[in-house]
Amino acid sequence: MKTFLGILLTGMSALLLPACSAGSGASPTIEVGDGGPVETREETLSGNALSPAQAAIALKLIDDICGDTWCSGDYNFGFRRLTCNQAAKSCTLTMQVFPREGVQSQKRSYWRSCKTFGFHGFSSLVSTMSNGYQSLDNDYYDALTECTSRIVSHLP
Repeated sequence: MKTFLGILLTGMSALLLPACSAGSGASPTIEVGDGGPVETREETLSGNALSPAQAAIALKLIDDICGDTWCSGDYNFGFRRLTCNQAAKSCTLTMQVFPREGVQSQKRSYWRSCKTFGFHGFSSLVSTMSNGYQSLDNDYYDALTECTSRIVSHLP
């Protein structure tokens, strides 16, 4: 049985997906939504293709890049959770967005999420060199750049 929230989110995602999908071509599709500090029932049931250690590594790499890119503007980001669904070939990054001092805002922070399609697990998010050095995959970096830009442009 679907809950009211589930029905509402399904309807919202149907409206958001066309507006938030990347252009045609090799670019992954991106869906932007209101995130939350807790796992959804869907995430719990589908499981996570990332181990806790893999999620922690990817979140750290995302946070490390943020200081030089997305986090240098009017907002700071706290990356809270990363889950991937291998069957759906999608990953969802949940974050908390904080307006910097002096930025007009209705709230102290906003929960948002980026659902990126075309990514299925750790190896699609993180590039590991033969010497063990790890960095965020370029395609995933591009998808997150697009998503964070959309999030900031739609904050109240």
